[in-house]
Amino acid sequence: MLSVTLIPFRGVDPDVVSHLVRDLNSLGFAASVASPIEIPERSYNPQRRQYDAEAFLAAVREFPGARLLGIAKDDLFVEPLNFVFGLAERPGKAAVISLYRLQSDVDAKVYRQRIVKEAVHELGHTLGLNHCPQPDCVMHFSNSLRDTDRKDIYFCAACRRTAPAVRS
Repeated sequence: MLSVTLIPFRGVDPDVVSHLVRDLNSLGFAASVASPIEIPERSYNPQRRQYDAEAFLAAVREFPGARLLGIAKDDLFVEPLNFVFGLAERPGKAAVISLYRLQSDVDAKVYRQRIVKEAVHELGHTLGLNHCPQPDCVMHFSNSLRDTDRKDIYFCAACRRTAPAVRS
C-alpha cells in the first residue's frame, strides 16, 4: 500500500480533503492529512493573476514523508503554460494539485471525480510515470477539463507494469 500525506493549503475546504482521503484509500493508497499550511509568500503573480505552482511544490517538499500531495484552491501556473491542474516531481516525493479549474460548471460528483483523477495522476508522476498515450489512462495529459472527464481514475496496464508500486 502506497502511503501519501495530503497537505492542504489555507482556504481548502476540509470536506474536499476528507472526500479525497476516502477516495484515495478506496484506490489502495494509505492517505492521511496534515494540518493546513500557508500559501507560499511571493507566489502570486499579479500580471497573470495566478500563483506559481513551483512555489507550492517547494512548500510541500519541506514536509517529512515518502509521498506528499499538496492541495491548493488557487489557480496555478508554470511557464510557458496558461495554467496547470497539478505539478509533481518525476520521480520524487512531492506533488501539488489545484482545485481552481476543476469545479467549473459541474455537480459535486463530477468535481470529486476530477479531484481524485488529478491527485492520482500527480502521484503517478512521483512514482516516475510519464504521460500516457492511452486517452482513458489516468496518466494521460489533461489539456482541458474534457480530457480530465474522459480519462479513468485507474492506471492502464502499461503504466502498472512501469510502476509496480501502483495497484489500481
